[in-house]
Amino acid sequence: MNLKIKDIALIRSGIYQKDSPDEDILYLQVKDFKQNGELKKEEIKSSIKKEDKIESHLLYDGDLLFAAKGTSNFCALYNINIGKAVASSSFFVIRVNSPIIAPEYLCWYLNTSKVLRQLSANAVGSSTPSITKPMLEELEISIPDIEKQRAIVVFSELQDEEFALHLRIAQKKKELTDHILNKIIKK
Repeated sequence: MNLKIKDIALIRSGIYQKDSPDEDILYLQVKDFKQNGELKKEEIKSSIKKEDKIESHLLYDGDLLFAAKGTSNFCALYNINIGKAVASSSFFVIRVNSPIIAPEYLCWYLNTSKVLRQLSANAVGSSTPSITKPMLEELEISIPDIEKQRAIVVFSELQDEEFALHLRIAQKKKELTDHILNKIIKK
C-alpha cells in the first residue's frame, strides 16, 4: 500500500529559541546528531528554560525529527529516555497518527538514499537548500504490513551494527600496521 505522509502523520516545524546551559529542557539541534541521525547523547549541551509556550512543542516518545535545512538531511527517532526536549527550527517534527505504520519504519524509509536524493533534488533555496513541509506531506510512502516493517527495521539495525564493526576492525588493522611499521623503523 502507498500513502502520502500527510495521510499517516502530522508535521510541524521545530521552534527557534535562545539556548541557555543548565536549564530543564533539551534543545535538539542538527549539531547534536551524527550524519546517520544517531543522537550524540554525551555531547548535547543546549537547553532551554521551561515556559508555557514551550509546553506545546515538547516532543513525544516516537516523534521523528527530520533535518530539512542545509545539505545534510536525515531523520531521527526521538526517545523520551534522553529527557524532555524540543526540536530546533532546523527540524520538522513528524508525529505518526496511524496504526498501520511504525515510527521506526517511517524513520528508516525517510533515511533511504533514494528518498533523501528525491527530497534534495526538489529542495528550494540556493544558499541554504530547504525541504518544505508540503514536499514532506506529499511524499508517498510504501507501507508493507506491520510485521514486515518491524523486520525491515531490525535488519537495518543489524546492517548498521555490521558496518560499525567493519569500521572498528579496519581501525584496529591500521593501528596494528602502524605499530609494526614503527617497530621496523626503530630497528
